[in-house]
Amino acid sequence: MGHAVAYWVIVIERISVYGLLGVLFSFLLPGRTAVACSLVISVAIGLELAQLLIPDGVHAFTDVLQKTAGGIMGVLVAQTILSFLPRPPA
Repeated sequence: MGHAVAYWVIVIERISVYGLLGVLFSFLLPGRTAVACSLVISVAIGLELAQLLIPDGVHAFTDVLQKTAGGIMGVLVAQTILSFLPRPPA
């Protein structure tokens, strides 16, 4: 028996965690928005597919959408921040 958690708390958790992942990928790959988005989407889909292997795993398409949306928002926020930072001299 566990504590009951409201569904919106779980949605915010998924979006924020994958948003942070998107930020980290963006700082790792500055200026490569498409690559960072692809990595976030791949991780979200891969982890959701891995849950298919667990007998009691809970998997749903809406989970993938929430995780992907959070990751893409994180990538876009980080790329926006990076665009305002000064570039190092070449």
